[in-house]
Amino acid sequence: VLSRSHGAQLLAGPTILCIYLACQMLKKSLSGSHRSQLYSRIWAFLSKSEARDKVGKIAQYGCRALLGALAHAPGDFLLQPWRPIIREAQTTLAWARRTHRWGKEMPHVLALGEALSKGQAMDAVSRVFLITYLIQDHIYWLLKVGFLKFKTYTPLEWHMRNLKFVLPSYVINFALCAREIRRIKEAQRRQEPTYSGSEESLKRAADEIYDNQRMLVRYTFTFIQIVHVSGIRTLDDWYIGLMGMVSSYID
Repeated sequence: VLSRSHGAQLLAGPTILCIYLACQMLKKSLSGSHRSQLYSRIWAFLSKSEARDKVGKIAQYGCRALLGALAHAPGDFLLQPWRPIIREAQTTLAWARRTHRWGKEMPHVLALGEALSKGQAMDAVSRVFLITYLIQDHIYWLLKVGFLKFKTYTPLEWHMRNLKFVLPSYVINFALCAREIRRIKEAQRRQEPTYSGSEESLKRAADEIYDNQRMLVRYTFTFIQIVHVSGIRTLDDWYIGLMGMVSSYID
């Protein structure tokens, strides 16, 4: 051990382990069991790839919001020296999420086939744009790490170009959600048993309308986010970051 600070660094991991163990033993002494329903639910949530991605996205856009706020703060503000660290955290989270997106287009390919078979044109077109975006996002990853080289595009130029491909998907999905809300309300007006006539049917209608309204907010926020991030129009990172956190929470 070279110094006291060196010793503290070496003990950081074991110390955190001891804190975990102490909390676990305290829980056992208070409840009589090592098992925790809350702990199990948290782990069940985090064990899902999509859940981890959205938690990462909330943190990523939280960094963007903080950087945007710091851009308006005085130069001697307490957090200004942390700006490079926050920016590095944002970039690291973005690349971690991009790495985990490999294969994410697979369920959408199946859904695209089903939409085409059923003649659902709007859904099919939306899936085409989304799948194209995801595939080209993988190409961006390959460009960034050096597996591919394009003479016409730098990795960043390819990425900025690709972001625009997901915008039509958001517009179409917004329209589909709005159409679904109108369909449910029209069914209620006609007193169809699926959405009226009983407490269960009314609750189902209210839940489906609420879910679609949440997605309307989500698609609106993500559209604005991509408009900014893709460079179509420069907005402000502080509220773009907050929009990203809210849309990730909805997801």
